Amino acid sequence: MIQETVYDDGRHLVKRKRKLLLLFAVFLFVLWGCGKKQEKENSYKLYYVNQAGTRLAESDYYPQAQTFEEMMDELLGQLQNPPVGSSGLMSVFAEGVAVNGYERGIDALRIDFSGEYYKLSNTQEVLLRAAVVKTFSQVPGVAKVMITVNKEQLKDTAGELVQPMDANSFIDTKEGGINSYQYATLILYFADSDGEKLVKETRSLHYSSNMVQERVVVEQLLAGPEESGHKAVLGSDVRIQNVYIQNGICTINFDESVNNMPSENPPDATVVLYAVVNSICDTCDGISGVKFEINGDSDVLFWNTVDLNQVFMMNRSYIEQSSMQTEETAA
Repeated sequence: MIQETVYDDGRHLVKRKRKLLLLFAVFLFVLWGCGKKQEKENSYKLYYVNQAGTRLAESDYYPQAQTFEEMMDELLGQLQNPPVGSSGLMSVFAEGVAVNGYERGIDALRIDFSGEYYKLSNTQEVLLRAAVVKTFSQVPGVAKVMITVNKEQLKDTAGELVQPMDANSFIDTKEGGINSYQYATLILYFADSDGEKLVKETRSLHYSSNMVQERVVVEQLLAGPEESGHKAVLGSDVRIQNVYIQNGICTINFDESVNNMPSENPPDATVVLYAVVNSICDTCDGISGVKFEINGDSDVLFWNTVDLNQVFMMNRSYIEQSSMQTEETAA
């Protein structure tokens, strides 16, 4: 009887050891997962150019800096010297172009370049600017980046001052290379808080010359409004299948998700459509009307309300009066 008891206690001891080992293994797994999460949170995307010098390429980097100044010096050094063994990556800094210094504002960072900056080609200049802005806007406390040359604010080819930028100021395609970037100020319309009228926003950005401007406009509408009190008109999950222009008519082919009406406080269906129509017609030269397709078919009721089998023309009656007055004042 005594021997059985001892045997049972030993068996229980073995089970307890197994449980402890299992708990320890779970603890190590959780610890490893937390480390991976922390590592991901501390990672930065650094931007270089491909060997052809036609587009940006990104690389993951884990900075060691502890202070803002150390971070600036470390990231600048990395941008100027691509990581060893990174085949196909080149620095965005052309020979002779140097950083004179930098200055941190409340939520902005000013980076001052040497005079050689103005000797860059159009593609070199925009790629360098995009790489610098995309990299340093990841630094905590930096919402915008301003470029100066010898302490004077950067000017574009038209002689206009280039305003502070963030990562969203640059849009690129995922396929192929680029020959240059286009710079444009887009006129975008979103829904007001009631979803019954259109309110205006302007957005200036660079985009790849491989992209038609009409598609850029729609993509910015999908990205949503930036001003408070403005409501998105299209869900961020909506996909653009194709955009093509013929005889002044722009046709936008969406996937089926565009016809999924939001469940909470959706804007009026006609307001949604005319947000797209008015944005394109107001921004893009030579466009007189817009057609909509869903998976290539226009014989569809949008949100079970509006027949898409028609050409939609610019209609300012949907624009809120305050936005109309702003347009008249600007004119």
